[in-house]
Amino acid sequence: MKKRKIFPRAGKTAICVCLCTAALWKGGTMAFFTDKDEKVNRFTTGNLTVGLKEPEWDPQKDDDGKDLYPGCTLYKNPTVKNITDASHGEEPCYVRMKVEILDKQGAKISDVEKLNLIYKTIYYDPEFKGDYTNTGGSVKLVQNQKPGYSLKELSGYSMVNPLWEKDTYRSGKASLVFNYKGKDGTGILKNGEESTLFTTIVIPTDWDNRQIQLVDGYRLDISVQAVQAQGINAPTDAWAAMDQLTGGADETDI
Repeated sequence: MKKRKIFPRAGKTAICVCLCTAALWKGGTMAFFTDKDEKVNRFTTGNLTVGLKEPEWDPQKDDDGKDLYPGCTLYKNPTVKNITDASHGEEPCYVRMKVEILDKQGAKISDVEKLNLIYKTIYYDPEFKGDYTNTGGSVKLVQNQKPGYSLKELSGYSMVNPLWEKDTYRSGKASLVFNYKGKDGTGILKNGEESTLFTTIVIPTDWDNRQIQLVDGYRLDISVQAVQAQGINAPTDAWAAMDQLTGGADETDI
């Protein structure tokens, strides 16, 4: 495949980068994300605009992410939506999300045992009813359910929505990249469409105090990137173009 040179020009660039970072810790408690006022930043060119929201997560109102314990279950639904103004016409796009797993100082976590534990706190519940705008809940992995869920009970749930797939080339141990593939496999998110990456943070009931302390204070930084689909033949071409603008895969973490 011939390499395509990218020459960004005002009003012509087909790249939209939306970044959403989340980070929170308090004292010696284990926590995950910041308040919603710091979650969404949009950088757009042309008419393409995507948004990233998680209406179920509200640390200020509900103390989400604070003082977690074995069995704790909380809704957490990072959801991307193509919010391009319809008056500008259709702007379908390819989207990907990046989840970086960091310590309190903002450095990528390298401890393999710690990372494996953190992976086991993130789940996608297909029965979850929330979306980009609304809270919703679930009849399966229920928030604040007592006594909570064991690793065996959680084994039937995937880490992320099956409509997304891990980009093994661009992912590292502490930097996970997921590409949207959609129901039809094209990877295109049309105007007004949305998709949730995962829905629930669960601390398994099987964990002991040592495991709790090992992951205490970790944070997840989540970002979303979008590339206009018009004029691009496939998601692989879209991400190759994006890599030229953003520096490519995170090779130091692969």
